[in-house]
Amino acid sequence: MLRLRFDLSGRPATLITNCKRYYNGLCGLGLYRNPPDQAISLASLNEAIVNADQKYQSAINYDRVQIILRNNAFKELIEKFKKVVAYLQLVATEDDIPDLLQAGVQVVEVNRKKKAPAPATD
Repeated sequence: MLRLRFDLSGRPATLITNCKRYYNGLCGLGLYRNPPDQAISLASLNEAIVNADQKYQSAINYDRVQIILRNNAFKELIEKFKKVVAYLQLVATEDDIPDLLQAGVQVVEVNRKKKAPAPATD
């Protein structure tokens, strides 16, 4: 089982930069060029990135209202990227790993261990 993730942590400027990089990677990814209607479209993802960037630029002067708007825009952006990762986890196979890595997606292979039964005590 493959587990995919994006690095969506850090300062706001780092988050915006990473999201733009991930968006460019998704544009070139064959798996995500034509997503179904249930998945987040690239246009919607780009709008969220532009909105978050604008809110970030507005909040530079430490206006409390703008900071709240920026935080809400970032939450929306992060949720969209989480939905993108969830979709990619469903459709990606091990053959797609090089393309996913090229797009900036972190691939973690999960091996589940079988738990041994606890020994019986008398």
